[in-house]
Amino acid sequence: MKIVIVSGLLGVGKTSVILKMLDPLMGTGSKVAVIENDFGAMGVDSEVLERNGMKVRDLKGGCICCTMQGSLMDSLVSLKKEFATEIVVIEPTGIADPEFIVESVRAFPGIDLEGVHVSVVVDCERFLKIRRMFERPLKNQMKLAEVVMLNKIDTVSDSDLSEIEEAVRGLGYSGPLFRIRGDTGEGIPEAVEAMHI
Repeated sequence: MKIVIVSGLLGVGKTSVILKMLDPLMGTGSKVAVIENDFGAMGVDSEVLERNGMKVRDLKGGCICCTMQGSLMDSLVSLKKEFATEIVVIEPTGIADPEFIVESVRAFPGIDLEGVHVSVVVDCERFLKIRRMFERPLKNQMKLAEVVMLNKIDTVSDSDLSEIEEAVRGLGYSGPLFRIRGDTGEGIPEAVEAMHI
């Protein structure tokens, strides 16, 4: 089983990005499932995902990087047994540190883990205004990221995009940056390909 973590602060558009990631992920012939752990409109997100043929496990009531680890592992085992799932996309809460999730799934003996891939979604529309306020969680998310996806590129100028890219680098990230649109899917297949899932 391969795990794909799509992290990012609350409201960056993770669910929209995940929906656009599904086609390239399923295009490999793999069985894909999604585990969401974000507070908010889970019912709406779940319906949209299930309409697209996805299996959704709702882990409300806590962050999967801490109190919900048992439920996450149970869900992974269940997805493997019930659906022979090959790729599980995990959407943690906006404040989650992906490192705890990575450590948990790597240490868990109940699944045959082929790899863990971490991506971070950044909201270009708000990033320059909130980056200092959320510097610690952003740094935590960036340190394990294989790719960073700059979402909502249509809402900012080219000069702002360049400033955002520079600021992301300033958070310690040195990998590939992808300018994307979660609403149209622009740039997302290239980001998925770069993760070598």
